Amino acid sequence: MITNRTAAELLFDVATILELSEDNPYRVRAYRRAARLLLRQRDQATVHVDPTGELVLPGLGPRLRRKLGELLSTGRMGFYVELCAELPDAIAELMRIPSVGPKTAWRLHAELGLNTAEDVKSAAEDGKIRTLYGFGEMRERQLRAGAIEVLAGRPKIYAPVPLDIFEQGEHEAAERVARQRPLAAIPAQIALPRAA
Repeated sequence: MITNRTAAELLFDVATILELSEDNPYRVRAYRRAARLLLRQRDQATVHVDPTGELVLPGLGPRLRRKLGELLSTGRMGFYVELCAELPDAIAELMRIPSVGPKTAWRLHAELGLNTAEDVKSAAEDGKIRTLYGFGEMRERQLRAGAIEVLAGRPKIYAPVPLDIFEQGEHEAAERVARQRPLAAIPAQIALPRAA
């Protein structure tokens, strides 16, 4: 079940991906505002999903209400899956680690050349992650613990999955395929695609 906090984390990730792809700043702000709205809710937002599948909360536009309704009723948001499908495979793979968002994944890949949870675990054990600006021992331990969770088959609840599996609606198969997805070679100069 998607909690308000989990849904807010996903919305913050969407906002960050849109921001990195230089999307409309008003759209980025709308996703962040929606995330903060969910965090302020006293009750679970799932009780505010109407029979048509929209989230009925004030302050949200119609498209965002539909997307959040989809997330809260099915556990997945198609728009997020589409955004993650446009990311390089290594970034999407790193984003499966709990507490790793788009910016952290980008830095781990660009600055240390990490591509998988196994890479993150090894780098943390070797003390390489704490050498990055803004990362310390505590963050390194957190990333190592998250990588171990992924290696044990427990990625974060809204981890990116391939689009074709998402459309089939097979959650368990999607998680299995996402864990086995091969990483493509990534060019040295990476540019995020423009979001639709």
